[in-house]
Amino acid sequence: MRKLPNLICRFVYVCGLIVITGIPVHGQVGPLSSGRDGNTTSPVAGGAAMADFATLMTLIQQTIEPDSWLLNGGNSTIMEFPSGVYVDPAGQLKRVERLPTREDEKALGSLLQRNEGANGAWLEPSPLRVVSLRSLESAVLSAVKEGKRPSDELLNLAGLTKLVYVRVDPANEDVLLAGPSEPHSIAFQLEDLATVAALINQHTSPLGCSIEPSHQGLLAAQQLLSNEKNIALLGRSPRQFAEKLQAAVGPHTIHTFGIDEKSCTAIALIDADEHMKRVGFDLDVPKLGVDSYFDHLGRQAKPAEQSMIRWWFAYSDEPIIASSQGNLFQLPDNCVSVMSEQQWVNQQGRFATGNSDPSADAFASEFSKALPRLRSKHPAYARLAAVCEIAMSLQLALESSGMVDLRSWFPNLCKLGQCTNENVTPARTVAGLTNTYRHSKSGTVVAVVSGGVMLDPSARARKSKESQFLASSVVPYRPTAVATSGIKDPTLSWWWD
Repeated sequence: MRKLPNLICRFVYVCGLIVITGIPVHGQVGPLSSGRDGNTTSPVAGGAAMADFATLMTLIQQTIEPDSWLLNGGNSTIMEFPSGVYVDPAGQLKRVERLPTREDEKALGSLLQRNEGANGAWLEPSPLRVVSLRSLESAVLSAVKEGKRPSDELLNLAGLTKLVYVRVDPANEDVLLAGPSEPHSIAFQLEDLATVAALINQHTSPLGCSIEPSHQGLLAAQQLLSNEKNIALLGRSPRQFAEKLQAAVGPHTIHTFGIDEKSCTAIALIDADEHMKRVGFDLDVPKLGVDSYFDHLGRQAKPAEQSMIRWWFAYSDEPIIASSQGNLFQLPDNCVSVMSEQQWVNQQGRFATGNSDPSADAFASEFSKALPRLRSKHPAYARLAAVCEIAMSLQLALESSGMVDLRSWFPNLCKLGQCTNENVTPARTVAGLTNTYRHSKSGTVVAVVSGGVMLDPSARARKSKESQFLASSVVPYRPTAVATSGIKDPTLSWWWD
């Protein structure tokens, strides 16, 4: 029996919406994953599985006001997200943190039983795991035809935790994705792979999100700062003023582009971006070993002029290595970085100043360097990095193969990625991301942040690549001599070490 205090349980009931997520706080970092046999497996070896609370969801729907659920004709629904975030019925992204009560522990007790010998080979760590997309698609299709729920092995892409190599196999119309399955890390998600695969084409549109304060909110903040009484409050009680400022700025608006706003992949990008900004502004989040903007500001002799900070995730400029044949690629060690820009606000709107804010730049640089470590510790950054690597890998494969889009080779995987859950409320706003800081030499600094996630896999894949010798053996084919088309049971052979 897993020790109950090691699990943070998150329950929330708001206007008919219940969301449950869980992550262990000691030992492995990935949420517990229910095996197909009904026992709960603890992924302490290879890539950890994301949460599957299907059994608990069913239990809740059967015991808490059964007639109120959408399934039974009511108007309430139940969804799960991986990082302790939820979207309320008004479309605002919120975070939930609550330690389990004794009643929670009793309800979860039966779900936390596990069989020590039931982990399966895919949970074993591996320095290099290879996933065949053609065989993966066959395995998913086989499960659907049999009316089965896809196994955790499928849902978590055999524990893959990072993409290092991409190999294109035109003869078998296949793409091989390869990388480690690392202990105590968080696995890639089939849902993200399918969602991105459906988007990739010869002219893939940029995908991502933006989190922006409204123009009206920024003007209200300016008016607040022009009032002498408020300036006095700012000097006397910065925390009280910060609350007043946040109320004036109001919620930041979320815009999603290039991806279905109702997909969990879109929610994951928003989650990572919003969390990064909270870290940057030191807003009620656990320390991640990264200095905040205000930590860097305290080291500056003179802060930058009052302006709005813009941070966003984008592809890094680290080189992609390609084989001379153009069918094998090695991805950068860190595909994603935080970019920084200083903006100015006036009555007509906001615009880039062309100047830099050294403290904002320092935070962006430090956070970028920390991302490889953070992705192994925090589900939001693990999933962000996974989506970045998947999009880059699939775009490289498409350009190498000459396909118009990936439907030519993987029609069912792309169809899966186009599925939309109409019961999901898309995230439209988050609480205003503002804060104040008293600088020892220059007084109190007021800061408002915006930004987002901007992934342009098409442009990134077409940038110049370093041509180096890459032996084809670095991404080995299936270790048996059986051709893909001759496999009788695709579920046994879609990945290998």
